Amino acid sequence: MLRSAILVLADGATAVLASCASEPPVQASAASIAATAAAALEQSIGELPELDCGDEMVELRKGTTLDCVLTDPQLGADFDSEVTISEVDGATYSVPVDVAEEPRD
Repeated sequence: MLRSAILVLADGATAVLASCASEPPVQASAASIAATAAAALEQSIGELPELDCGDEMVELRKGTTLDCVLTDPQLGADFDSEVTISEVDGATYSVPVDVAEEPRD
């Protein structure tokens, strides 16, 4: 069962620049953020969980949270999870993942 928070440093390869004046905010798809977080969880637990955070574009701004659903590969159960954007430096960011202790009803 997955219960711990994981910190992931994502690279800027999947980031997309939004069009704005001066320093434009950097965005990434929620799906790419979820894939990055799931890959880090795989390194921690040895199996790749399915993590669904939607398909919207997300501005890489410290403190932005994504409500996600994690499917545990061993149990097949779904868990609420929260992915938070932190430590943003341009298109590079950290992603702590908090997974609920109990599966969804």
